[in-house]
This record gives sequence, C-alpha cells and structure tokens, in this order.
Amino acid sequence: MTMRRIAICLLPLLLGACGDGGNDDLKQWMANSSLGLRGQIEPLPQVQAYKPFNYQAYDLTDPFNPQKLQAGKRQNSANAPDLSRPREALENYDLDKLEMVGTIRRSAAIYALIRTPEGSVYRVQPGNYLGLNFGKVTSISDAEVQLAETVEDLNGEWVQRSSSLHLAEQGQNK
Repeated sequence: MTMRRIAICLLPLLLGACGDGGNDDLKQWMANSSLGLRGQIEPLPQVQAYKPFNYQAYDLTDPFNPQKLQAGKRQNSANAPDLSRPREALENYDLDKLEMVGTIRRSAAIYALIRTPEGSVYRVQPGNYLGLNFGKVTSISDAEVQLAETVEDLNGEWVQRSSSLHLAEQGQNK
C-alpha cells in the first residue's frame, strides 16, 4: 500500500519533467525554416474537346471473327480428321489409360483386346479408332497395336504421328 502512495506522489513529478521546458529553440527553428516557403500550384491544363473516330473499315475482314479462323483451319490442312464421323467407344479414353490385354485370331483376321479403366474389354481391328487424338488402328501384332494419331501442332496444322499400345504383362493391373 505504501508503494502505491509513493507512485501516486511521484507521477506528477514525472509528468512535469516531460513538459514544455526548453523547446523554445526548436519552435524558433521551425518558424525560421517555414519563412518564405510559399509554393505555387500550376493551373490545371485545359480539357481537350472529344473528337469521335469515324470507323470506315466495315468492308475489311475482321481478324477476330471465330468463323473465319475455323474456316481457315479447315482449308489449310489435308490431314484434318473427319469430324463428322460417329465416334467410337474407345475414343473417350486417353491412350495412356487403355491397355492391350490380348489378341484373337479368326481365320485370317487378327483382333486386339483392349481394356478400359472401368474393366470393360473391347475388340478392335485395323481401321477402328481409339484414344483422344483420333488414333486409327493401322496394324495389330501379338505384342502391340500400331496407331496413326492426328494431332494439331502449334501452327494449327493437323499432322500425323505414330503411336502404339503394348501388350500388358501378366498380372499387371491398373
């Protein structure tokens, strides 16, 4: 309790020490420094009257017209896939997700057995399509299925590339 009384008595003395004694030189320096400092603000520039632009290129080709771009793509490539043909069931899967699980021979014809990620097995022969890149089966051997895929390159041209699907090893499950 006595410490509290001592602290209450010393508090006015400490606050008095922080008072305005001896700041006259600072106030004098501030007053002298601000003399003659009157800034000039330049007037705002005059607003120019708006002149509308008269567009007169209505008869020119619009470079951003998507129909023109699509027509150009269709015309510029002889390798373009047939987009009007009905898609086959195995064209809904990425080629990496499909696996070849075997072959079947019937007389002179050879068929490959392809398993989907869901576990369904499909029979394909040369001429069938599979994969997302319009992959057409070109040949089938006992160990692999050869494909000719049609992909679009950086210039928008359709190009052919070879791909293959190899026979899955015994006991390998995805």
